[in-house]
Amino acid sequence: MATFGRANAPIVPSEFGEPFPIDTHVLFHVHNRLESGTITKQLKNSAVIELDETDENQELINQSNGVVIINYKHMKKA
Repeated sequence: MATFGRANAPIVPSEFGEPFPIDTHVLFHVHNRLESGTITKQLKNSAVIELDETDENQELINQSNGVVIINYKHMKKA
């Protein structure tokens, strides 16, 4: 399937993503629980976050392979 050059197009984060560069430690809620993690990739309106492993979030880590995608508006710097 042709991608017509889109596969190499850089992803530019929105204005909400500017304060959250890669390797920023952030806090956010998943299933009404406060979680934390580190941004590994910026997307336009959200970021891929590698979860910090705790005793309480083992099920979430197993279900999500240790990463989640969270909208910039729903996170704050730790």
